[in-house]
Amino acid sequence: MIDKFDDDKPLKGLTVFDAAQGVAGPSCAFLLAQNGADVIKVEPPRGDWVRQAGKKYGDLAAGYVNFNRGKRAICLDFKTEDGLKVAQRMAGSCDIVIESFRPGVMERFDLDYKRVAIANPSVIYCSISGFGPVGPNKDKPVTDVVAQSFTGWMGINKGNDGVPHKVGMTVMDVITGLYAHQAVSTALYRRAITGKGKFIEMNMMQAAAAFQGQKIIEHVKQDGKITVLGAPTGTFPTSDGSINLSAREPDKYHLLCNLIGLPSLEDDPRFDTWDKRIENVNELTAIISEVTKSKPNAYWIEELDKLDIINSPTASYDDFLNHEQTKAANYLNWVYHEGIGEIPMATIPGIPEFKPGPMAHAPHLGEHTEELLASFDYGPEEVAALLKSGAAVKYTK
Repeated sequence: MIDKFDDDKPLKGLTVFDAAQGVAGPSCAFLLAQNGADVIKVEPPRGDWVRQAGKKYGDLAAGYVNFNRGKRAICLDFKTEDGLKVAQRMAGSCDIVIESFRPGVMERFDLDYKRVAIANPSVIYCSISGFGPVGPNKDKPVTDVVAQSFTGWMGINKGNDGVPHKVGMTVMDVITGLYAHQAVSTALYRRAITGKGKFIEMNMMQAAAAFQGQKIIEHVKQDGKITVLGAPTGTFPTSDGSINLSAREPDKYHLLCNLIGLPSLEDDPRFDTWDKRIENVNELTAIISEVTKSKPNAYWIEELDKLDIINSPTASYDDFLNHEQTKAANYLNWVYHEGIGEIPMATIPGIPEFKPGPMAHAPHLGEHTEELLASFDYGPEEVAALLKSGAAVKYTK
């Protein structure tokens, strides 16, 4: 069981200036918030663009809620002198700054690392971009699909039509956020020992390449012809769907051949060694598929489990949500979120499951503008003036 900690979160007492938008930067800040940091989400009057991504629920969307829970939100107009001054004051006193603008944008706002570090030399500053600050593509806009396409990811995700396809979620954004969280966390440890701040340059292409490191090595060493890691493995059709299994180890291959009624496959000269099974994987898969498609998933799961052969049916999200294993292990919790309703919140590894409260709440645009201005020593009259001029904006239902 995960320890239930509320007042003992490791980052309690740290403040984060989160000026990032989209998924990569906000997901890093989200993890910091869930570990106890006071994360201040700083947005322009139009809001983080991901608020409008997909189906909308007022100023919320699923992606926004997922990656912005546990934060407080302030809305500032950087195009106004007063709004920018507020941002500069806040960034200059926070422990961590996260931004995801194209190279040079934060410098124009005097919010780049060099400027912030003058007032706050111990700051951990994480700058996330698409291609990084150098190279011919440094100023190009990037989305997750660009990262999937540019780094070769789509090339290893070809459909039956032979055409490269993107994964249907923002996988490279999330991976970048995880690497960013790792980098910020180790920088915090370094600061605790040395007292020194750090500038972290993080970009999506670098993260995507690191994530695919094994496949990139295989591509180079195998002249672009990446093979499977073993066979038989993968997805096999059944009479009512499909099942994924792995029987690449010799003892498991022996058991599978007997289960499907084809013991001769074990000694077949095309498949009688590990390397031959890899070399002739398509033939082997076709032969096994002809058998597996004759019976339903339930039959194969039961029989494969008896033999301790790795397997799982190809599940839908509904299957996953309703499975007894999902419920027993608290892979997610159903939590009511004002504005969007009852939603499943996946448990973050190492962190207690979500329950109603601040850690499960993703803020509306400018929801905490007034209280945050007050916490940075703006008096009531100054707050009123900032709101009246439009330099700061507060949430209104």
